[in-house]
Amino acid sequence: MYKLLLAVVLSFGVLQSVASAQALPLIAAAATQPAETSTDKIVADQSTADKNAPTAAEIFGNTRFGRLFQGKDRVTLDDVKNPGFWVDTIKDLILAVITFIPRLVVAILFLVFFWMIYRAIRRLVLGSMNKAHVDESIRDMLAALIKWSIMGFGLVVACNQIGVQIAALLTAAGVIGLAVGFAAQETLANFIAGIVIFWDKPFRPGDWVEIEDTYGQVKRVTFRSTRILDFNGQMIIYPNSYVLSHKVSNHTTHPLTRVSIPIGVAYKESIDASRAALLGTIHGDERIAKDPPPQVAVAECGDSSVNLLLRFWLLDESLEKVIVFEYLEKAKKALDAANIQIPFPHMQLFVEDSPAIHSLAGNGMRKAG
Repeated sequence: MYKLLLAVVLSFGVLQSVASAQALPLIAAAATQPAETSTDKIVADQSTADKNAPTAAEIFGNTRFGRLFQGKDRVTLDDVKNPGFWVDTIKDLILAVITFIPRLVVAILFLVFFWMIYRAIRRLVLGSMNKAHVDESIRDMLAALIKWSIMGFGLVVACNQIGVQIAALLTAAGVIGLAVGFAAQETLANFIAGIVIFWDKPFRPGDWVEIEDTYGQVKRVTFRSTRILDFNGQMIIYPNSYVLSHKVSNHTTHPLTRVSIPIGVAYKESIDASRAALLGTIHGDERIAKDPPPQVAVAECGDSSVNLLLRFWLLDESLEKVIVFEYLEKAKKALDAANIQIPFPHMQLFVEDSPAIHSLAGNGMRKAG
């Protein structure tokens, strides 16, 4: 790599020497003029010359081709027939190109320099994101942002070196960006929310989460949306701004997940006997943690039953919803095996003794007879 840079520098020196050789007649002519005695005047002239360095358009605009293109010169038929006209025109153009090449080389060196900076930063950032298991779409998006930010700044510097004034272009780009920002407020809101989710990390792909009434596994987090696969096999897509503004329950961050199985028994039944029957369904199940131990608690005394909760801790959070169905069935069978009644809502109707009732009863008796 250093050999390549050395070759570029040497080429740059040769080009400067050629440009200086073309300027020797001008220097010789200037030598016949009276010399300035004030060093301050020389420094001021040099500073003014640096500030007033011709742009690329000015360099090529001063050639014969440039003047013809701008309409400043006219070409006659005699000029076209004259070989000297073409020789002078081509010579003028070659001198302009030689004058412009050093600037072009410097601009290319600046672009190479900024490209090396981009590659170093990209490797550092992507390496840290790979260790954090960041989603692939987020890595690609962030890599693109880094690339265009650094290389965009390098392009501005390179264009300034070759005399291309891009201030007006940047102003126009800013106005266009402002208009696009107003037109795509929701998209930008989701984009910013995606960045917040990326840095805050409330969940990661593979986590089991609950957002509002949706429970499922996070499959992908992009800069625009969060995608969750629910138990019905449906991919639910939430905008990132919606995710940030609503309650999110992450069931994966803690190593244990508690499950509660509700079931009721009749008031006449023993709570201790019911507890023993329900706890017996858990013995030998390796999916359930032994510490904290399972328990049966009285949740409430309902209208027609004592409502119990069979509570235990799961080692695998992905089974949280499925195991509820399984243990509801086990609890029903265990209580039936222990002859413990599971009540169901029923209604008793009491009829008052009145003449209307007797009249209805008499009409019924006569119809029956």
